[in-house]
Amino acid sequence: MKLFLVLFFVAFVVNAEVTIKELTPDELRQICPNEHKFCADKVAEGKCFGSSRKAGELKRKCPCSCSNVHHRRIQNCCKRVGKEEMEFCLPLCAYNTTLQDLGGGLGIKCVSQLTTWAYCASDAQDTIPCCQNKGVPKECLSFCKGDVPTCDLQSIFSYKPCLKHMETIVSCHKEQLAAKPQFDVNWEAPCEWE
Repeated sequence: MKLFLVLFFVAFVVNAEVTIKELTPDELRQICPNEHKFCADKVAEGKCFGSSRKAGELKRKCPCSCSNVHHRRIQNCCKRVGKEEMEFCLPLCAYNTTLQDLGGGLGIKCVSQLTTWAYCASDAQDTIPCCQNKGVPKECLSFCKGDVPTCDLQSIFSYKPCLKHMETIVSCHKEQLAAKPQFDVNWEAPCEWE
């Protein structure tokens, strides 16, 4: 029993260190001082996650606060399931990562983290129906469920046409975010990139 408690405590401490804490209302007010007074409280309660009309309205009225909690969510996932030695890639683990970011120096250095980024962007959810409704082509749908379709560095470039649909794919991911994170902290990237 003592061993179990020690292992539990160690696991708790390790997981606690890796997780970036959720933003508090006070922190949101400080980050987004020009937003409506109600924004920080509602957003900190998780009200800007999902695709409900209320969530959409809050995203429209409180874009700074919602953007910050969405960013915190994807960062938490990448930090928890990504490889520690690749922490320098965290700036790319965001919902606003551009094609220029991915094609730039850091993007090329961090191609091995593409599977982690895709998984975390989806928050382990399958958004294929949303992607299909928004016209994402069939050959790009694996990205809509957070999968990278190949682990081969050469063949990943054959998916370059999907890049023009990434904004749509990411918008589907963000629309499907639940109030609580859905990603599995024990998930491991299926690819071992060189």
